[in-house]
Amino acid sequence: MAEKISDFDQAVAAYKDSCDRNNMTFQQPSEEHSELIHNVMYLRKSPASYVARYDTRRQRVLA
Repeated sequence: MAEKISDFDQAVAAYKDSCDRNNMTFQQPSEEHSELIHNVMYLRKSPASYVARYDTRRQRVLA
């Protein structure tokens, strides 16, 4: 059986795809600083701010 991809890895992949589609610069988030709050993964490079938000239920990057 294949391993389930973590919420963080799914969020990073969706964020990277979103950046590619919209000609935006991809900034690699840190798993250490990222956190899941109410089914939304906040992808962070540092504790201060996030680079993207990902809805784990709808499986999409939030604007």
